[in-house]
Amino acid sequence: MFDVLLPVDENGDRANEQVDAVLSLPGEADELSVTVLHVIEEIDTMPDEAGTTFIDDVNESLPEIRDLPDSVDDVERRLETAGIEATREVMVGQPAEGILQVAAENDIDAIVLGTRKRSPVGKAVFGSVTQSVILETDRPVIVAN
Repeated sequence: MFDVLLPVDENGDRANEQVDAVLSLPGEADELSVTVLHVIEEIDTMPDEAGTTFIDDVNESLPEIRDLPDSVDDVERRLETAGIEATREVMVGQPAEGILQVAAENDIDAIVLGTRKRSPVGKAVFGSVTQSVILETDRPVIVAN
């Protein structure tokens, strides 16, 4: 089994490009397993001492109170239609750190990231999340664009 991590944000076009990259991987659909990850950015404030517990409680409950973007369901639907096993993970934190953490915890074989559309010169420099993951992981990273 080849395990892929597919971090998805709210951009549906980017998520579709990531799925296209997964579908282009060699092998049969039943040989792939995809973890679809959505990282909800935590609320980061400088509350006084009394407010710290409240902010921590809000961050812990974000996955329950915040709707996931449609792109998460769309990705899972496309993978299922292609016969690829998909599981969903949602976490609160910083996106790059969350991607690296889930990749390590699940012993992921490859990470499939999407990038924002950029000019030819802008393509030379990835976005901060993509760049951080590429620089900090020891796993193969596929950048779909």
